[in-house]
Amino acid sequence: MSAYGRVIEALQQHGSKGRGTAWQCVAHEDRAPSLSVTNGNKGVLINCHAGCATEDVVDALGLSMPDLFDEAQEKRERPRVVAEYPYCDEQGELLMTVKRMEPGYDGERKTFRQYRPDGTPGVKGIRRVLYRLPDVLRQAQAGEIVVVVEGEKDVESLAAKGVIATCNVGGAGKWSDDYTAALRGAKEVVVIADRDEPGRKHAATVADSVKRAGIPVRVLEPARGKDMTDHITAGLNFDDLVAQETHPTNPRNADGAHDLDPDSHSGISGTRIPETDWDEPIPVEARPLPPFPTGHLGKLGEFVQAAAASLQVPEDLMAFSCLAVVSTATGGRLRVNVKADWRESTALYLAALADSSEKKTPTLNLAAYPLREAEAQLIEAARPGIEAKAQEIRITQGRMSKAEQKATGDKPDDALADAEAAREKLLELGDPPDLPRILIRDATLEAIGKVMYGQGGRIGILASEGGLLKVAAGLYGSGGQANTDLLLEAYSGGPYSIDRTGRASARMASTFLAIGLIVQPGILAGIEKKNPEFRENGLLGRFLYSRPTPTGSDTFDSPGIPQDVYEHYDQRIRYLVADYWGPTDFRTMTLSPGALELFAAYYDNFARRRMPGGDLHDIADWAGKFRGQLIRLAAILTVYEDRKAAQISRDTMADVLAMAPYFIAHAKAVFDLMGANSDGRLTPLRDLVTWLRNRSKPSHEFSARDAWQALKGRRWASDMDDMTDALNELEDYGWISLIQIPEIPGKRGRKPSPKYDVHPWIYDPPEEAA
Repeated sequence: MSAYGRVIEALQQHGSKGRGTAWQCVAHEDRAPSLSVTNGNKGVLINCHAGCATEDVVDALGLSMPDLFDEAQEKRERPRVVAEYPYCDEQGELLMTVKRMEPGYDGERKTFRQYRPDGTPGVKGIRRVLYRLPDVLRQAQAGEIVVVVEGEKDVESLAAKGVIATCNVGGAGKWSDDYTAALRGAKEVVVIADRDEPGRKHAATVADSVKRAGIPVRVLEPARGKDMTDHITAGLNFDDLVAQETHPTNPRNADGAHDLDPDSHSGISGTRIPETDWDEPIPVEARPLPPFPTGHLGKLGEFVQAAAASLQVPEDLMAFSCLAVVSTATGGRLRVNVKADWRESTALYLAALADSSEKKTPTLNLAAYPLREAEAQLIEAARPGIEAKAQEIRITQGRMSKAEQKATGDKPDDALADAEAAREKLLELGDPPDLPRILIRDATLEAIGKVMYGQGGRIGILASEGGLLKVAAGLYGSGGQANTDLLLEAYSGGPYSIDRTGRASARMASTFLAIGLIVQPGILAGIEKKNPEFRENGLLGRFLYSRPTPTGSDTFDSPGIPQDVYEHYDQRIRYLVADYWGPTDFRTMTLSPGALELFAAYYDNFARRRMPGGDLHDIADWAGKFRGQLIRLAAILTVYEDRKAAQISRDTMADVLAMAPYFIAHAKAVFDLMGANSDGRLTPLRDLVTWLRNRSKPSHEFSARDAWQALKGRRWASDMDDMTDALNELEDYGWISLIQIPEIPGKRGRKPSPKYDVHPWIYDPPEEAA
């Protein structure tokens, strides 16, 4: 039986009256035929003009959606990732990953998609480099032969044979002279062309670019199959390749554009979803952020890992707390000479985000315990001398007061000389000394300055509340921008003066402030919108940020911290305090030649990312400070390992540079949260996607009224206009599509609610998008 006959029979069995294409709808009480039933080329088209969903009509008929088709619809195999190809820069830092998917989309045999280091699709603004660039550079600089093929699979096939090969991202037609620059120094470049027209044109383009660079070049072809992998699979070796006798002299079309290999992987732009006309949608879910790279913290990492497991908190929170503690322990008495005109402090400003009840305070307290114990010892050791000096000041002040009174009387005698002597003594004694302080909690900016002055211009702040940031943003008090000059200056270590009413200015020759905050996301959410000028003052750009994923663990039987691990951490912090909080002179650290070489290469590559079009241009203010922060991290990790060290080693610098992607990814996420268009803007879209996926009767159609009835009352959905705005934006993101309903001339009544079709990934997402 045909699909049309099957539907008509079901309508008749359910008592529907009608003929031809007009029938009574069985999904609602229908007196006049309102159901259109049309026999199409491959199946039946059903449309209820009263607004019933097709799925509801089919369900009422006791049928299923496949029953509307004459032939069973074949479900194509879902594309799966079969290989991943990492593209790294000169230092081996991951720039992007190309994933090979088989079967490909839109009926293709294969598809290639490109992802950023944090796993998000799309690589706009990321620098393009050759595949396996570090190996290629070593091979070329050693004066050896470098092989260029068309795709990553061929590179790996040759690598298995011990041959150093490379390719460009995007496949045929995507070579540029920038790639050729990496081949300079090679004895010869051998280009292996795929045996098809696009492959030969691509090989000609590569060969022409290499030849113009003055590098010897040959073009070869596989003896069997289409590409190098086929050649090797056939049991042939590199020596069995054949010379390409002819290839196009002009690899461009008449319009000057490169021909594109239909199998080339040009990223995700324009990717079509199998069996549909849908493009790949823009993700609305929060981007997954990388976990903290604890393994690169050296000995400090052992304590971070054990302490985080004991408290059952993310390692990010414990790492940020410990880094703030080590930074504080250096006391502003250590500086790093990067080069002749560049010096860095060891002050770190760190802010991690955690919701309430995520053990923010216990985390900070555990990390800071050795620091507080060392502070208590400093206080006890200094108390007798401080009290004696304070007493001497009081006595001298009393003598001067009596001498001044006597000098104004009838018999001054030597009173004037005594008063002058007391004044000179007070100047010699200076201000009454403060007891030693290493740490303070949230305080006003004025209070921070006062405490710093009493401690020789240095202090550390560890806090699990956001008071400091709110004060700095001018969100407390009378409003407006607060004076954050001290916070800005103390990051750099410069001098600072505090003007005092009726007294001389309190001048600090140098300043040092270490900050470790664990605050709720709501403290930072939209803070830039609340005070647009706050970001402009540069304070937010001085912080390293973390937005960790909660562990989800909360059990009584958590493991304790091994005694030797805790004692090692405790001892290191106490030693640092002893070395750096007593002396008043400064120590200088430099970079070893190996560390300097690594950092210089990273510095130059990083500069491109801050420029317009780069992936960090939107947070260029933060990125401008980031390379200096990496130096600071390397310095404090160095003195934690060896408090007498005078140089940052190559290994430590390599560890710090390996942590850079973590800090970059988390900074992007936090700045998005703080911005005027923050992460919360996507909440309506996420709510809609979640509702569509969890509907009791999933359907590939829904109306705006359906969405309103399901989600009204949400904070963002106060009226139908809000819902319309959210649906329009979700359509812009590619998850739904408005169904154009033709107007029926002369039809009266309320205009039907807009209907939307639903992207197939809502109900059947690919594994990597689920």
